[in-house]
Amino acid sequence: MGGGEDFMATKKKKEQHISEFGDSFKKLYKLAKPRSPLYIELMTDDLPDEWLIDVVKYRKKSGIVTDNFLITQKEIPQWLIWLEKEGFIQLTDN
Repeated sequence: MGGGEDFMATKKKKEQHISEFGDSFKKLYKLAKPRSPLYIELMTDDLPDEWLIDVVKYRKKSGIVTDNFLITQKEIPQWLIWLEKEGFIQLTDN
C-alpha cells in the first residue's frame, strides 16, 4: 500500500445453510418453481406473535442459502401473490 492507493477491507459473508433454520423456526410456506434449483420458505421464530417472518431462498440440492430477509406477517399475502406470478408453486400451506 502507500503511494495514494485506495484500500478497502471487505468482510466475507458467512455462508448459511437451510439446516440453521431448524426446530426453533415454525415453517409457514414452502414454494418451488418448476425446473428451478431454488426453494423459498417463509418461516418464523417470533413465537407466539409470528409478527416477523423470515423469507429464505436456498438451493434444493445443497441447502445453501442464497438470500434471506425479513418481512412482517401482514405482507405474506402480497408476497405469495407476487411469487405465484413469478411462477412459484406452494408446496405447503399452513
